[in-house]
Amino acid sequence: MKLFTKTLFATSFLFAASAQAVTINVHDDAAAGWASFNAFLGTTVATEDFDGLGGTQVIGSGEHDSWENKASSFNTNVGVFTLNEVGQAGSNVHNDELMIESQETGEFGRQDLPKAEDDFWLDSNDARKVTWDFSAPAGSWFNAVGFELADASDVSADLTLWFSDGTSSTIKYPQVNANLKFVSIYSDTNILGGSLVFDNSTGNDGWGIDNVTLGTLPEPGTLLLMGLGLLGLGAARRRTAK
Repeated sequence: MKLFTKTLFATSFLFAASAQAVTINVHDDAAAGWASFNAFLGTTVATEDFDGLGGTQVIGSGEHDSWENKASSFNTNVGVFTLNEVGQAGSNVHNDELMIESQETGEFGRQDLPKAEDDFWLDSNDARKVTWDFSAPAGSWFNAVGFELADASDVSADLTLWFSDGTSSTIKYPQVNANLKFVSIYSDTNILGGSLVFDNSTGNDGWGIDNVTLGTLPEPGTLLLMGLGLLGLGAARRRTAK
């Protein structure tokens, strides 16, 4: 399993405490990423599978003009997804709107996301920039976020995940077509909300997101133990290389 890890010091999130560290993992092996995330997860606070956001299905002549639903912004169980900057026009009809997609409607390599024919996902519709303003349900908080990300950076774009404080993590082009990754985010303090911007370096690439989970780690020391484990793996590799 290939794993990209980056530790961020976030200052602009809405945290329940002041000093915080955030660890972001992008797993090339999505199944292993899910397993790792669920192994650490204590309580699930909110989930979103986008299945309830369809209802206006349009079947056109191709994948760019077929969808289950479309809107410039979708309000979900895990926050609001908004298209901020459009991508390619022409064949990408309604390129100023996000799409809810399915196996039946497309979109290209993103079909690896659904687990069943009636399973939907949120598609960027090749937008240059999409913002996810995430938040906990009223009266709750979370310190762990996980989601599946499909077909990113396989055409010509680097997809950069920008956080509220300006730090980022980038999925570099080229990735294989129809790639499926799992992204997990852990904080050592309690998050009330924040934002994550999906920024494509070109306007003719896209991605899909599904099965988003906000949750809590069982105890504050879990993030430290995870960090120590990653450091140990790094030390072991260095010893092996000598």
